[in-house]
Amino acid sequence: MPKQTFFNLPDEKKERLLKAAYSEFSKFSLDESSINAIIHESGISRGSFYQYFEDKEDLYFYCAHLLKKDEKAQVDKCFEVAEGNLFDGLKRTFDILYDSYTTGPNKDFYHHFFVNMTYRKSRNIYDEKNQQPVKPHKHEYPDIVRMLDQSTLNFSSEQELQDFLQYTFQIIHWTIARSFLKKLSKEEAHEEVNQRLTWLENEIIKNKGG
Repeated sequence: MPKQTFFNLPDEKKERLLKAAYSEFSKFSLDESSINAIIHESGISRGSFYQYFEDKEDLYFYCAHLLKKDEKAQVDKCFEVAEGNLFDGLKRTFDILYDSYTTGPNKDFYHHFFVNMTYRKSRNIYDEKNQQPVKPHKHEYPDIVRMLDQSTLNFSSEQELQDFLQYTFQIIHWTIARSFLKKLSKEEAHEEVNQRLTWLENEIIKNKGG
């Protein structure tokens, strides 16, 4: 995460630096991107850059973290429209995220991320534990949980439901990553994720799947 000196900057300067970073990370992978290009475009010195961030990876992960935060409203809307149906909400989430990652304004950033993704990078971007301290058993999806009809689900606790949501979101991201790597069409990726969600649905919905 950025150092406090970054947060102390005027908004205009922060936005200029982030705009330059998104521009560079949308043209190149993390490994191929250049700090020199970022500081040149944003109009700061190299010394100033290291007052704001530990290194290039620190800035990259922060950029990705901001994108992830922006997704929350979209994902919450999917479950609101699903009217309490867990799996309908998950399938809608896949559609929204797939479109955002492949055709949205940050599609080039996501393209380089997924094509060049490593386990380490994926954890830094998609695991909140690498962004800030997390208390034991912290609920990551309280808004989604409140919208779900839990009377139809076979979970022994709310924490178990939270863990399941984390797992299914990982499936969604993994499937989208495969669509980048294997050049799957949306229909092919949709079929893959629906198959996996159907397997899970048959196991956890009460009175379903025998």
